[in-house]
Amino acid sequence: MANQPKKYTKFVAAAATATLVASAIVPVASAAGFSDVADTNSHAVNINALVDAGIIQGYPDGTFKPNQELTRGQVVKMLGKWVEAQGFEIPADYATKARFNDVAVDAKDQELVKYAALVADTGVFNGSNGALNASGKITRENMALVLDRAFKAINDTTLVELATEIEDVKVADLATAKAEAREAIQALRDLGITVVENFNPKNTVTRGQFASFLNKTINTAVELTVKEAVAVDAKTLNVTLSDDSTHVVALEKALEANEATKVTFTIDGKEYTATVTFKVEAPKVMSVNIVDGVTVEVKFSEAVLKSDINNKVSIQGTTLDTATLSEDGKTLTLNSATAINVKDAAVVVEPIRTAKDRLVKTAKYVSVVTYKDEVAPTIASVKATTKGKATDTVVVTLTEAATVNTAKINGQEATISKVEGKTITLTGVTVEAGKSHTVELFNVVDTAGNKSVKASKAFEVSVDTVAPTATIEAAGDNTILVTFDKSMNVDSVKAALVNGIVKDELLGAVTSDTATVVEKSDNKQFLVELKDNTIFANKDSRTFTVVLGGTMTDALGNKFAATTKSVTLTKDAVKPVATGYDIIVDEAGKVEEIVVEFNEALAAKTGINFGDIATVVNAEGKVDSTLNTLTGSVEKGSKKVSFKFATPVLVEGKLAVTFNKELVTDLALAANKSDAFNMTFDFGTAKTSTEFEMAAGAFDTTTADTIKVTFPEAVKGGAVAGSATDLANYTLDGKALTGATITISADNKVATIKLAEGTITADNKTAVMKVSNVQNLAGTKTVKAYEQTIAVQDTKAPELTSAVIVDNETIELTYNEAVQFGGTFASDFSLIVDGQVSTVALSNAAVVAGKENTLRVTLSAPINFSLVDTVAVKVIDNASVTDKGERKNAQKLNIEVKAK
Repeated sequence: MANQPKKYTKFVAAAATATLVASAIVPVASAAGFSDVADTNSHAVNINALVDAGIIQGYPDGTFKPNQELTRGQVVKMLGKWVEAQGFEIPADYATKARFNDVAVDAKDQELVKYAALVADTGVFNGSNGALNASGKITRENMALVLDRAFKAINDTTLVELATEIEDVKVADLATAKAEAREAIQALRDLGITVVENFNPKNTVTRGQFASFLNKTINTAVELTVKEAVAVDAKTLNVTLSDDSTHVVALEKALEANEATKVTFTIDGKEYTATVTFKVEAPKVMSVNIVDGVTVEVKFSEAVLKSDINNKVSIQGTTLDTATLSEDGKTLTLNSATAINVKDAAVVVEPIRTAKDRLVKTAKYVSVVTYKDEVAPTIASVKATTKGKATDTVVVTLTEAATVNTAKINGQEATISKVEGKTITLTGVTVEAGKSHTVELFNVVDTAGNKSVKASKAFEVSVDTVAPTATIEAAGDNTILVTFDKSMNVDSVKAALVNGIVKDELLGAVTSDTATVVEKSDNKQFLVELKDNTIFANKDSRTFTVVLGGTMTDALGNKFAATTKSVTLTKDAVKPVATGYDIIVDEAGKVEEIVVEFNEALAAKTGINFGDIATVVNAEGKVDSTLNTLTGSVEKGSKKVSFKFATPVLVEGKLAVTFNKELVTDLALAANKSDAFNMTFDFGTAKTSTEFEMAAGAFDTTTADTIKVTFPEAVKGGAVAGSATDLANYTLDGKALTGATITISADNKVATIKLAEGTITADNKTAVMKVSNVQNLAGTKTVKAYEQTIAVQDTKAPELTSAVIVDNETIELTYNEAVQFGGTFASDFSLIVDGQVSTVALSNAAVVAGKENTLRVTLSAPINFSLVDTVAVKVIDNASVTDKGERKNAQKLNIEVKAK
């Protein structure tokens, strides 16, 4: 369809009416003014509609000539204008590429040229033997065909298809029409576009008649259907109808992610149905990297839930400590107490709940890693700063955590006063500003044992003589936050910001606590809490003066310039208000914790018994005690109350909860306590009991050819659906366990799979075993598909495949895999010469260099092979030749190969 014209997309859905096809063409005369078209003319209404739409025109003399026979060229123009008005573009090459051999691109009638190109490219007009015959009269049967094709081009369906479900109305002379036109003629009759019983297929068409045919065709209603429906998000669709109009549809119920869902919606008062899939990329592990020999970083595609990160990452052969999560929730960091040194080790990251939706988990991640830290630590940077001319403190940062035996600065031994991870603080050697210095570290050893006997780096001392400055602001109605622009000497700040530094409007002292440093502020922020409960006795807003003394110093000793600053504190009389809740469930869907969120920081509180502070009513209007055993607590400064069950509890449906007043208290000077409030906890429908889950480590491979599968409850066995002894319910690395046998234990909880010989062809520490479709003994539950990496060993015996005579004393034996040998060959092989077992034995062998699957064997005595007809080697024992796998499978017996 190289010439298919472009079509504009319509953005407003509407019926196909004559008023929609109006173009910029201005008619010569309106129908009402045609001197030869009376109002009583049967075609007057249709002529008027098409003239107004720019589809048809009158003549300069004010006539329409309704009885004049219509030419094919005139029909081309009128249908071309209709098609163009529906969004189709005139082909860009209409003036350079002729569509019909009798319509030249430079013809005087350029209107005919461009519309001829359009109707040809849209399949409305085909012509005859390449010719349009524009001046020829169009017959009624050909008119029926081109109307049907034009309707198809615009509406993506034909008049014939539209009339399929309508019972045929009689067309008396239908048989006289050419065969290809009969369906179109019958459709015109069935749809009421023509109302006469005799269609007269061979007759010509007048201008008046065609106006009625065309306008009725335009006004034929097309049943709009959904062409495409795309889920933009869980509750929004972009819908394209069959007329190419597009609509944004809001759904009442959110779509399930990645599930084909049938939805019903309304557009312009009409109901439509479509099946859509809200495609959401499952949250996943993006990478697992070992970054410095002891640190493991796991990166996720989206933030994960902090409360669900522990015991989720494992590396075979490595013990990892407690996980820490980055602030954006996308990077998990774990450390090993010893250097990580692994080869083909399985890396597993179990599913972790996402921060965005606690019911959504990351996909299980399984990979293989080989890692050995062989890079010795070096010095990354050196920092020394003074406020004067020299300092005796130098901070060295290494490329990784390491121990250091000795340190020197400018050749003089320094004291290693502090080691924190990669950072080493050296003291005892004075270094001056304005000079170049060298630090040397000796015997720098990382966790893996990599050693830099000597690591050195040049550095200079930077000078900082700038005094620290501070700003203050309210951090509540009784707390003042002091923020310095530099890291401060904490002791000097605490000694200065003590009771008495805060003054009221009359400069009277206001009782306050000694300042406390804000965690993770790099010693730049301090809080001063007022302890005078009467400060808002007469006013709701107070302006205080804070005296910041000149005894405070930064970390280098630069003194703070004494000053005073004012701050306004406003009484907090607003009670804390609950803003939402979250429900945390375990793997089985049971509730572990309910978190109620508030709009402000709260005072600490422990031992909150849910049954004492709330009343719960279920969907039946009855008091419900399901949540009574929850115990709650609040950490100071937190905005959340956490209620936890001692053991997870299955809770379903909605529960209306009325919390008593004074559940929580804020941190205001005159503490505000919460009012009574209501919440409805929606627990949804718990996971159905039609599924049970395997416990971690359910697959055991204690022997090379046997896998034991332990189920959490008794399961079916034997030749029944859902049987644990059905091979079809297991795969190993995605492949069926062909030839294996399975037996079930007496208690129906352990299936023992005996692999067929040769099932495993190579050692693999991370083979993925999967079980699915197994049902419990009662047949009420099916196992949730479970995968686990297992270590398997090669169980296939090496097989002799060829023997080649090298010389009269040597034969090369080739196997189907790498082999090794031990002992003598004499009893393992027979040398068969001219059909008889020879007394000459295969006495010694060596693996051919570069060919691990080939043995070069020396004979016990030479044989003149040129004097014999046939030579063969047969395996009769398997004591000496094995493969190179951990199991050391002995070679296959009774294999005979010809050497000559």
